[in-house]
Amino acid sequence: MLAVAQDVRGEETVRPIVEERGVTFPVLLDRASVLAARLGFQVVPSGFFVEPDGTVTYRHVDDFDIGDPRVRRNLDAFLGGGGVEAPGPGNATDPRALELFADGAGAYAAGDEAAAVALWRTALEHDPDNFLIRSQIWAVEHPEHFYPVVDRDWQERRLLEEGYDKPLP
Repeated sequence: MLAVAQDVRGEETVRPIVEERGVTFPVLLDRASVLAARLGFQVVPSGFFVEPDGTVTYRHVDDFDIGDPRVRRNLDAFLGGGGVEAPGPGNATDPRALELFADGAGAYAAGDEAAAVALWRTALEHDPDNFLIRSQIWAVEHPEHFYPVVDRDWQERRLLEEGYDKPLP
């Protein structure tokens, strides 16, 4: 088991959250959403079961919860070498949006926050349902709602204010 944090601010931002939650498994940092591009997800948390050869056996990209009995049943089957039941296809991620997001992550790492946010807003135009991109913009513009604790109520209100008309992630 491992987790991937998707935050352009880096390890200094992610480490306190990992420590506060008592996470005992590895947490990788993916500043440019490389895994989102390769695995095709728009919302976190998402869950994947991956074979040693890299084959993705299970892909759950909508409302993944390790405590969900269906997920636990699939995890037990996967770890036991059995088959798993797919939760559904999820949404495809626009490749151009992820390229723009990665460019923005580079701009952010270089210290150009304004250019990063502008690139992310353009990425969001290509993929308006991509919550990863949207939440990274918010995290940079409104860090008080993300650090040290993510304010889900604020995120839900913000989605509605921005005219998001689909089920909330």
